[in-house]
Amino acid sequence: MLKSQRHYYWIGGAIWGVLMLGGVAFVAGATMWGDAEGIGEAFDSRVFPQSKVVTGDAEKQGAVVIEAGSVDIGAGRLTLTDPVEDPTRAPFDIDVPEGRFEVEIFVPADAPKVIGMVALRFSDAEVTTWEKPGRKSHPLDFDFGIDDLVALGDPEAVAALVAEEVKTALEESTGQVLYATVSAEDRQVLIYDPNFETFSADVYAGYNAEGDVALVVKDYGYFGTRAALEDRE
Repeated sequence: MLKSQRHYYWIGGAIWGVLMLGGVAFVAGATMWGDAEGIGEAFDSRVFPQSKVVTGDAEKQGAVVIEAGSVDIGAGRLTLTDPVEDPTRAPFDIDVPEGRFEVEIFVPADAPKVIGMVALRFSDAEVTTWEKPGRKSHPLDFDFGIDDLVALGDPEAVAALVAEEVKTALEESTGQVLYATVSAEDRQVLIYDPNFETFSADVYAGYNAEGDVALVVKDYGYFGTRAALEDRE
């Protein structure tokens, strides 16, 4: 083995060791944080810092609201995924009601061509708790992939979408951001082009005082990123 090769092996081993120690520390800390309930409880305890954008006065939070139509949810299941690259991604592990529900797109007033958040409203009830849900059979979703296109709706309907029809519908969109509603399996699905993605982008479920889901929000991290930059100034 060449000396230079051994050098790289040592560097790789050191990085691997640091990552392993970090993982152990995270698990231990999550267990203590979650009152001995483990990592899942730690994630559930996270607060959604930009919640006022979707629950308060959006204009005061620097957002413009676009009424984006509605989606149909059947058999109490919901997914959000790239309909072309990953149409059969597992649905969220959330108990949602069946029916037709309105969707809102929140666009930053200072960046009108960027989707900052997308919110699916199940009710107008006050949100008292925010949780970051996993997906069914995947309780910890560490998928940091970039979705070029996004579909929000019933999993069976999303899986039945035709890729070319999705692309055509978005190409025909004439708004400041690209979105459209398309139908599959007799259910409406919202499709859109986020045009902005960060590793901080998360999904949050908002529950009322009775424990019923009122909102599901896809946060693309824009509002949080901007707030962090303003704090630094």
